[in-house]
Amino acid sequence: MMQLIQRVKDQQGITLTMAWMCIACATLLVAPVSIVQLSGITEWSQLYTPYIWILALLTGSFLITSVVNWLFTYFKQEYCNRRESSCRNMMIRRLDFEEKAILREFIIQRKNVLALPMRELAVSNLLESGVLVPAYETQEIKGSARIIKLSIAVDAREQLTHKVLGLPVGKLTEEEASQLKAARPDYARSNYIPLRD
Repeated sequence: MMQLIQRVKDQQGITLTMAWMCIACATLLVAPVSIVQLSGITEWSQLYTPYIWILALLTGSFLITSVVNWLFTYFKQEYCNRRESSCRNMMIRRLDFEEKAILREFIIQRKNVLALPMRELAVSNLLESGVLVPAYETQEIKGSARIIKLSIAVDAREQLTHKVLGLPVGKLTEEEASQLKAARPDYARSNYIPLRD
């Protein structure tokens, strides 16, 4: 939506000029004959009327095309947003064990951003579905693995409750803590923060 607003701002000067030209031409074409005769521009009006018609058609066509283009772009963006939201919601409803473990790491490590390898299927699935999003434009290359900094999408955060992620509410027992530690992916264990104090 922000790109659309910026695009409209960029073309605002041209569109505004075309709109005023169209209004001026339309006004001249629909003005009553009595007003034209009173102002003494009858000859001028007869001479330039074909050019005014052409200018009115050109500016009107430009404005109609701009409106149609804007509507198409707007509805296409809305459709893409709804499709992305639907895909993300479906992914959250069908999270597997490893995907939940990756998302739990954000809570366990108390971080908004984690560097995760793209070659891992669970990471790429979460990224493709829009649950995870790139946090920064820069990527880090570590060995043969492509490591990218990711964070949980803002729209997905409210749906990722403790229950969805398989995290117990309240104080952890020894057994729960050991199960969660064992479930942590090896590639996400950097900067380890204990589950229990």
